[in-house]
Amino acid sequence: MGVDNIVRLTSYLRDPSYAEANAKARMAALGGRRVPTTAIVAQTLTSDWLVEIEAVAAG
Repeated sequence: MGVDNIVRLTSYLRDPSYAEANAKARMAALGGRRVPTTAIVAQTLTSDWLVEIEAVAAG
């Protein structure tokens, strides 16, 4: 499996100011492929983490 198998992506951001950088990084990592995505601001993550990513892939 690879990036082409990703069918859903959720990003948990520590701070809402990371939203734009997260979107740019996601598009670059997926090669411009569009998949359903959600970004959630979750300030309960470990303090040194900037983002946590959950990906769902199908084979």
